[in-house]
Amino acid sequence: MALGLLAATHFLVDVTAGTISPLWPGLEESLHLREGGLLWVTVCWSVTNSFGQLFFALWSDRRPSPYWIWVGPLLAILSLSCIGLAGSSIGLAGLFILGGLGVAAFHPEAAATAGSLFPANRSRAMAIFALCGYLGQSVGPYYSGQMVDKLGFRGLLWGIAWGAPILFMLWLGLRRMAPGGNAPAMETANLESRKVPFGMIALLLVVGASRILPALGVPLALAYLLKEASASTAVVGAAQSAFMGGIGFGAMACAAFLRPQWERTALWIFPLLAAPVLASLGFVSDWTLVYLVALAGLLLGVTMPVYIAYGQQILPHGQRVASSITMGVSWGISGAIVPVVIGTMLRFDVLPSIFWFFMSASLLSSCLCHLLPRREIDRVRR
Repeated sequence: MALGLLAATHFLVDVTAGTISPLWPGLEESLHLREGGLLWVTVCWSVTNSFGQLFFALWSDRRPSPYWIWVGPLLAILSLSCIGLAGSSIGLAGLFILGGLGVAAFHPEAAATAGSLFPANRSRAMAIFALCGYLGQSVGPYYSGQMVDKLGFRGLLWGIAWGAPILFMLWLGLRRMAPGGNAPAMETANLESRKVPFGMIALLLVVGASRILPALGVPLALAYLLKEASASTAVVGAAQSAFMGGIGFGAMACAAFLRPQWERTALWIFPLLAAPVLASLGFVSDWTLVYLVALAGLLLGVTMPVYIAYGQQILPHGQRVASSITMGVSWGISGAIVPVVIGTMLRFDVLPSIFWFFMSASLLSSCLCHLLPRREIDRVRR
């Protein structure tokens, strides 16, 4: 019951956050900006909702704050539903920053609580929690694409009308939930060392950022590529939803089929399999593009929950910080890189080549996974 409430709230939060993905080119047109003129706002959005997680994690690890589980979503819903009211890029950035803070406030507390509910099977708990987030991200672009095409950007205000009542009903259950605690000390024995050097945390960040670059970059690249092909916002949203839906089904496959003794192998083999699929996206169109985008998302999504659980095991006494690194800071690093790369390729009119960049990032993540510490179950399997 508790995990279900958290997962449902995660779905709501990521539906709200996912509404942003197909809107960037249209927002640039509505504000009379050049192509790529809002990429700096995408950086504000990415950095706020990712690096902000570390701030809220440090806060909550010192002073447990379960209220962030509902205050964060409320702030996100109110802010991001109002972006159609912004009359300038500065006002738009302000709404995105507020919305990003709401998204950031929710994730560390909710992820730590979800993981602590099933400490003996943390990856499966995180898979269920993450699955609902990815499914939310798959619904969000389709929803916003349809609303904007039919009602304009002000149509997003309807998000408050349905989002706030749903959040209130979830709050009735969430307010009785105990805050997530740190893992018992015995969990640290699953790793080769109780003390984790800074280099290992840095490795975890690099592995995560390189894995997330395609997960974060493909939807944004599709928005610009399909807009150049005169596709509607609804079509852009549908393609992005196929990708995020693939990630969601990958997380579902992780929860259903991936056993603990297979996790380390899965961490490197699925990014390796995703690499050629990512490289092919620049050469296809129409339904072939949709199918391959969904397949790429599926292959990338299988190991996302495993990566989050690995972080919590490396930092068992600071699970909110661990979750902020794997679900936040690594996304922030990728979120700062992707707009720069897309902006550069737009400038030189070579945007389809960006999928080679995403392929390289996926291969790098696959290779670096071999350097991650082994757990007891990994050594037994050998």
